[in-house]
Amino acid sequence: MRTRLVVVVAALSLVATACGGSAGSHPSGGPRATGTTAADPTGGPEASGRATAPVFAYYYLWWDAGHWRSHLGPAYPTDQAPLPLPATLDAHGCGTVNGYPGNVLTDVSQGLAYDQSDPRTIVDDVERAADAGLRGFAVNWIGDGTTDQSPTSSTTDERLAAVFDAVHRVNAEGKQFSIVVNYQSSAKSITTDQFTADFEYLLRTYGDDPALDHTWSPRPEVIAAGTWKYSDEDLATVSERFRSRLYLLGDEKPASWSAARAALLDGTTYYWSSQDPTRNPSSFAQLRDFASTVRSTTNPDGSPKTWLAPFTPGYNAMLLYDSPTCVPRDDGRTMHALFDGNGASEPDGWTFISWNEISEGSYVVPLTRYGTKYVDELRSIVGAGA
Repeated sequence: MRTRLVVVVAALSLVATACGGSAGSHPSGGPRATGTTAADPTGGPEASGRATAPVFAYYYLWWDAGHWRSHLGPAYPTDQAPLPLPATLDAHGCGTVNGYPGNVLTDVSQGLAYDQSDPRTIVDDVERAADAGLRGFAVNWIGDGTTDQSPTSSTTDERLAAVFDAVHRVNAEGKQFSIVVNYQSSAKSITTDQFTADFEYLLRTYGDDPALDHTWSPRPEVIAAGTWKYSDEDLATVSERFRSRLYLLGDEKPASWSAARAALLDGTTYYWSSQDPTRNPSSFAQLRDFASTVRSTTNPDGSPKTWLAPFTPGYNAMLLYDSPTCVPRDDGRTMHALFDGNGASEPDGWTFISWNEISEGSYVVPLTRYGTKYVDELRSIVGAGA
């Protein structure tokens, strides 16, 4: 029998919430977080913050020289050395002041060298993330929607292939790292025909690939972003076509989760990139309650729903969206507070927002402003639960 894919439907939802967790036995035989440690046997926030549920970072594939230039704007001096920071921030990571008309970024890669058109950049990302203790990447991908696409059909197809190659490389070095596919269905509405063409391509090309993650199911895992934006009818079409071969995880909100969603999805995450642990401490209880609701029903085979809790180093898309919303990084304290607080939801896994969402300011990939600081902070969290 062909290995089935686990699809985390994160692309069907845009921005959601974060949750936390601990590790223990999963009724279906897979891993589940418990949050209980020797230091805190009660499973409280500190214990949850040191849980062993696997962490997957969202990984985006659009960074190349053209993308950098389009976001830095025409006034930014890309031929200068060293490249200046495109905006100034206050000590907390907010208070953004733009330095160049047309720019929407707060950081830059020197020489625009962070370029995923070069497979070596992707190899560097995978090796760095594996060394930091991440279980894998939730790779944000969409195909070209054709029935005969191949690994060279589009830029995203080419870069997805490069991620698989990079994971094969680090696995051969003895490092554990795997791929969950985060289907890019949130930025714009995707037809069920494109879902079908892209998922068939994914299964045909990578369905049996050892780089795919199988933490929660024998089927390969895919997160489809923004499922909360889709009708029950459209989601039912996708679910009926692929749920027997994919472990279909949604990207839902507490208000969008329903009996219909529970019947169509194997679990969910909540892409809450702007969760603020200081200004909104009640968010921890909101995520805990949402996780409890998700788990109140089971999947058709009797296994529990999978709940993936998000956390982030901070958020700053003030220039991108012309918005006052900013969650300060506070020198790493925000990341730790979200991980510990969201642990109350006892997640089966974590979705970290993000490895390289540079435009929204939730990235940790080393660039000019922070260097390796936030990769090191992430390592301190993930390593503590290892």
